[in-house]
Amino acid sequence: MDTYNFWQDFFDTYQSLSDWLKVLWLIVPPVFVLGLVALTLRFRLAGRQMNGALDGELVYSVRRDAQNRIHIISHMPLGDSNPPLLLLGPAGDDKAEHGREQHIG
Repeated sequence: MDTYNFWQDFFDTYQSLSDWLKVLWLIVPPVFVLGLVALTLRFRLAGRQMNGALDGELVYSVRRDAQNRIHIISHMPLGDSNPPLLLLGPAGDDKAEHGREQHIG
């Protein structure tokens, strides 16, 4: 076993492959590395955008109680000057006051 050389065996095996397998051996590793770099960069950019998207104010909280009812809690007054993004019923219904819970059936 002292005369065995891994690299000589590796290159001998590579030389005996067909041409299309040699091309795959040359193309796959760089494509893998480029794909890994692209995924890493996309993940880092998405993480930065998500952290930047959380700047603002809390408007609603959603909570589920022990009876499996969902409560939507408004953290700001729902006046006409600042309409809610969440419509709970037809227009003209009772509007929630600041800090009151609204129940969705």
